[in-house]
Amino acid sequence: MAVDSSRTRAYLAALAHHALLPAHVIYLTGGPGAEKRSFPAVPYFDNLTPALDTIKKLSLPCHIVDTGDVNSPEVVAAAQATPVDALIYSGPGGAILRRALLSTGKRFLHIHPGIVPHFRGSTTVYYSLLIAGNCGASAIFLEEQIDAGPVLAMRIYPPPADRTTIDHGYDPSIRSDLLVRVLKDYQATGEFQARPQSATPGETYYIMHPVLRHVAILSNRDSEKQAG
Repeated sequence: MAVDSSRTRAYLAALAHHALLPAHVIYLTGGPGAEKRSFPAVPYFDNLTPALDTIKKLSLPCHIVDTGDVNSPEVVAAAQATPVDALIYSGPGGAILRRALLSTGKRFLHIHPGIVPHFRGSTTVYYSLLIAGNCGASAIFLEEQIDAGPVLAMRIYPPPADRTTIDHGYDPSIRSDLLVRVLKDYQATGEFQARPQSATPGETYYIMHPVLRHVAILSNRDSEKQAG
């Protein structure tokens, strides 16, 4: 389930590279009048080709829904009709799936940019950098509670050399890496190995203030100056 984003473009590139192509795609256009988005070039994957162009190039069966609302009746109907029982979620960032969509009988596999339950919520890759000094990703099944669903896998990644690439490059890239690992495990076993999240008290973060985000981006430069 996808919109055109750097995350979707990264996922498609990784899935194609590892021969793990999805059996079906539900693609949200953004709604009538939505403008085509452009994203910066990054060293990790092709971030210049629109997601829908790649979907068509790969000849993936695709149900196009002319909306930007992942909880719309049209998207719910598309989810009910899809022949698969699990959907990789790469929909609108920050959207919370509501009961109607979660009640379709489908599971929604989401790669969250943070280690749960310690880093739930928004812009967690930056909070993780500031607090833990690294980045993380968690593969979970989505539930109504924010980032609280069962966990399939978690992995810690080192900070990127260039933190200005985080949003459109490094973050989608590490999420893609964990997604591929989870799907390869599924391919080998025929099932998803999900477990409840740790009962350790967690933290839910909200969109980081731009100034604090800037501090997270520049902090590695300060470390490099001290080392030099």
